Amino acid sequence: MDDINNILNDIKKSALSNLFYRDYDSAIDDLKKAEVLDQQNPEILFNLGIAYSRKGLYKTANDYFTKVLNLNISYINSANVKKNIAFCFIQSKDYDKALNILDEVINDFSADIQALNMKGYCLEKKGRIRDALKTYREIFNHDRSNINSLNSSSYLMALLGIELESALKIAKFVYNKDKTNPAYNDTLGYAHMKLGNYAEAEKYLNAAAYLLPFNEEINEHIRELDRLKSEL
Repeated sequence: MDDINNILNDIKKSALSNLFYRDYDSAIDDLKKAEVLDQQNPEILFNLGIAYSRKGLYKTANDYFTKVLNLNISYINSANVKKNIAFCFIQSKDYDKALNILDEVINDFSADIQALNMKGYCLEKKGRIRDALKTYREIFNHDRSNINSLNSSSYLMALLGIELESALKIAKFVYNKDKTNPAYNDTLGYAHMKLGNYAEAEKYLNAAAYLLPFNEEINEHIRELDRLKSEL
């Protein structure tokens, strides 16, 4: 038994090193060998899920994460496993399944900022903009320093055309925290655009595009601004 444990420990050490250096194929090779020796080991199964998700093999990753949950071991951080499952669903654009499992996490841990952020993203992608805005505002209630939730709230307020002066004020505050962030530049430009401040909108949207040139959302905002300017 000690020999097997020593072999397992060596394999797991090698696998974790490969994960750290993003050599996911080698990590999977190591972990699959370990799985043969210990098929009910949550650490092995979880890290296999991580490795497969990093390779973009989300269904296989979720199979392993689900195996971890099905072990029903008390010391497993089930919320963390579920968030990884939700991540895989999000990457596969299966937002309904992601929302279902994120709600399980939030029901147990109402202040889980990561789960709330993921939920807001899913709601936004599904076009449930007001629900997404409500979720991002809830994040801020739990964490007053969460700048990303403020940025998302500002953008969605501008998208809905509500409280535009407040949206612009928030966007300016966020932008001043990190002027090199393309998302913050985009939100500030978008808020200016919604208020009809086209020169300011162009300045910040162009800055966002310079920082992140191939982002479709930013480029769509620039096209929207061009259409508005052409109508003047």
